[in-house]
Amino acid sequence: MRALDAAEFDGTDLDVAVGEALTESRSPLHPGAAGWVRHACSEYVRACRWLEDELAAEGVALRPESRPRVVQHGSPAELRMLTAWGRWYASEDGAVREFRRLRISRTGPADAPSAHAIAFVAATGLRAVGAVYRDLPVEVRPDDGAPARIRVVEVALAEDVMPKVLVDAAPEEVRRGYRVHAQPVAADLAFGGERRPGADCAECKLRESCDALPRTPGLLGLADRGTHRRTWSVTTGRQYQICPAQAHLRELRIPGDHGEESPAVRRGRVVHEWLAAAHSRTPTRPCTPADLPEPDAVRLGLAGEFMTPEEYREARPFLIGHLEVCPLAGSGAITGITAEPTVAAYDPAADVVVIAGPDLLRRVDGRLVYREQKTTTGPDRFTADGALAQVPQLALAVCLIADGVFGGAGGGRSGGGGPVPGTVELEVMSPLRAGVLTFDTADPAVVGAARRIVTGLVRDWHHDTAFRARPGRWCTACPVARWCPDRAGAEGPGDLPIEVDGVLIDPRTGEVLEGTGLLSGRAEAVSAAIADPEPDEEPPF
Repeated sequence: MRALDAAEFDGTDLDVAVGEALTESRSPLHPGAAGWVRHACSEYVRACRWLEDELAAEGVALRPESRPRVVQHGSPAELRMLTAWGRWYASEDGAVREFRRLRISRTGPADAPSAHAIAFVAATGLRAVGAVYRDLPVEVRPDDGAPARIRVVEVALAEDVMPKVLVDAAPEEVRRGYRVHAQPVAADLAFGGERRPGADCAECKLRESCDALPRTPGLLGLADRGTHRRTWSVTTGRQYQICPAQAHLRELRIPGDHGEESPAVRRGRVVHEWLAAAHSRTPTRPCTPADLPEPDAVRLGLAGEFMTPEEYREARPFLIGHLEVCPLAGSGAITGITAEPTVAAYDPAADVVVIAGPDLLRRVDGRLVYREQKTTTGPDRFTADGALAQVPQLALAVCLIADGVFGGAGGGRSGGGGPVPGTVELEVMSPLRAGVLTFDTADPAVVGAARRIVTGLVRDWHHDTAFRARPGRWCTACPVARWCPDRAGAEGPGDLPIEVDGVLIDPRTGEVLEGTGLLSGRAEAVSAAIADPEPDEEPPF
């Protein structure tokens, strides 16, 4: 935004403006992030040229406005303000007002409530003179005349994505759209609702007094608070093992290139989607053979909602194996079933918000059972002795339960009663068979091993502020490699095996082809990243 301001309002050459903005940043920008900023600014200017040509054909010329617009309403006791973050434009006579909403990589639906809210701000808001996010109330400046046309345009800062006009309407129509589509959402935001701990807790001003976010001093086993508050997950730890630069750029949610999804990756994803859908049914029930019709059946049941017939044919053998170990079958009273929830906890000793995403949580006779699920063509790949290190999500799950994140009924420290145990499970599905490895969180040896694994994953990351690249053949599978200046010379042909610490890994499936002894943490991380890639998180804008 600072670079675009310099280019639009001061007439600075775009490349110079970007360079100055990067140099003057209060904190040094990672070289990969800087590369994306240059790209994003160029894509924005390209989109602006397209919009200018489109409007010129209608005889409309817009010029940038340096101040955002705000709508303020309230009393001396309470003031509410509505604004929008993006780029503002208007015709010289003020008859046409346009807001350009920046999107990292893709545009959104035209009927989103936010589009109606933005249009309402453009139609009725006044230009702010004071600081929008600091002053209360904000000093504003009236316009000389009322607008006749309001436009809201989304600009994706990515190649080959054209700007998308979401709103192009008269102010009266905009007001009606706001009342119907956006005002109810705004009211819900103003009055609040249930608390859902997650990654946003790191920046939340209510964190210290929030009773929905578990506080677990020592969860990560670190002796100090590091350099600043951070958010960490096993995914972050795995990415950091591969390359600190990759972990940092993906934490910033800079868009990546994931390439064409391999059949193995697609199979694992649709199996997980099927399991989540099956375990979320109301009323809940175990998976049965009736849920998995023959591949040539007219109706494919649950699979027909999100799989092609060919994908179902590939996934069905794994799901058939799952029937033997379905977590909703078996003895005991099963309650509290939740598929793929977000779990968050705050370790104040390390000043880190920890995020986990179990495949399934349930209680069996009141005891918490935390399950992770993996698909593999090699059913013997995961062993009881090595699974905590091979799948560190299990190690984190053990620590979360042992530290009471799920309450006294599932584990942790209860008042005077000591830790109440739970169980962590790894379900392994292959075309040949399925099995479940279990870990008892009441076993000191299990908890000790889990803590060592988690601390080992997080220790170096906790103090890193440079996130230097660690280039190697794994760059070929890195989704953010295009932004990294150190990737040059590290790529090589994409169909050759990736060698990591003495083992060869198939770059398409993540399968370990050959090697001796146990896989190193980095080799496990590279294999897992290819075989079961984590999707990009929702971008921040």
